Amino acid sequence: MGLLFLALAQAVMVAVAREVALAAAQEGLRVARARHGTRHQGHAAAQAFARREPVLQTPTVTVSGGTTLAVRVTGHAPSLLPGVHIAVARTARGARERFTTPTSPGPP
Repeated sequence: MGLLFLALAQAVMVAVAREVALAAAQEGLRVARARHGTRHQGHAAAQAFARREPVLQTPTVTVSGGTTLAVRVTGHAPSLLPGVHIAVARTARGARERFTTPTSPGPP
């Protein structure tokens, strides 16, 4: 019974770590794809978000792309079982915001 409880608790820790990684990636993407945002600012935002949450251990962030940006956050879930190391990785992708002006009047 005790082993079943530990396995269930470990599964919850992994699920929470995945959600934190995804939320950090989305935050980094939100910042990076904004009108005056940069990949560096997106990286910093994702890293800061991930480091505030202790359930995602050793977080690392990579930001790539040009017109379409990808923010990837990786780390490890806390281990409740000896010898178990579970890697977590999540990626958020989106187009960089671009503002244009109409070249001709639209329909009335």
